[in-house]
Amino acid sequence: MLPYSIYSMVVYDYLLCYVQYCAMGLGGVGLDFRGLLPPLFEQAVLNLFSKNMGTAVENFQLVLDSHRWVPMPAVGFPASNMGEETHDDISPPPYLMEHPPLAVFVNGVSAAMNELRPCAPLSLKHVLGVELIKGLEAVADSLLRYNATRMLRETESALFLSLCRAFIEIVHPHCAACFGRCYPGGAGFVMDAKNVLDGVGRLLATASSRELPKPAKISEEKAVMENGDAPAVQNGTTSSDGEQRNEMDGTNVINLPAEESKVDAAVKAT
Repeated sequence: MLPYSIYSMVVYDYLLCYVQYCAMGLGGVGLDFRGLLPPLFEQAVLNLFSKNMGTAVENFQLVLDSHRWVPMPAVGFPASNMGEETHDDISPPPYLMEHPPLAVFVNGVSAAMNELRPCAPLSLKHVLGVELIKGLEAVADSLLRYNATRMLRETESALFLSLCRAFIEIVHPHCAACFGRCYPGGAGFVMDAKNVLDGVGRLLATASSRELPKPAKISEEKAVMENGDAPAVQNGTTSSDGEQRNEMDGTNVINLPAEESKVDAAVKAT
């Protein structure tokens, strides 16, 4: 068994290389033991990666517990570049600087991936992917537990929900992309594990449903058109019920009161 005092994957890579050379040299006399090396180094790689992921989750929890929910200054990067990752550069998105707990977690994941790249056994692709998913699940559980045990004001709650949204939309895809750089197809494996985000997603959906839309201001004219009962006001006085304006064939017809019609008929008769 390899010693646990080695805390760098680079050292494991060098050690594996030298031991393989030794095994090849002994192969000339029938003592090639390279087939015995993979289980030893695979277990060492798994232990070191699990330790690094556990450190990332612990640091996230510490920063989250001591975090003060105040608006952070906007990052001085163009908005179009946020979250964009090229194949050559998968550096953490600058937007995470506005959420220190997530930034600490992503830094820990990046450190674990950098340790893994020099010596990443293909046989551990699925196992290490599960370890990364467990780390994301631990962060999601911490967010749900924090929401259930802390009383936040309205402004603080808005910042907390913004952090939860960044975890789903930015942190999860970024961690998957980092794992994909170590293992071909690894990004899809991590992205398919969306069940770890269900709890945080329900939290965001519940918070959105609580925000009722503001009542629309209905203008007086629109109310009159919809109701049809309010009398029309002209020159400060309300028109009588006898005056009704009807729109027929593009012409306006005014119905005069009955008394005025009788007077006009009497005048015509005389």
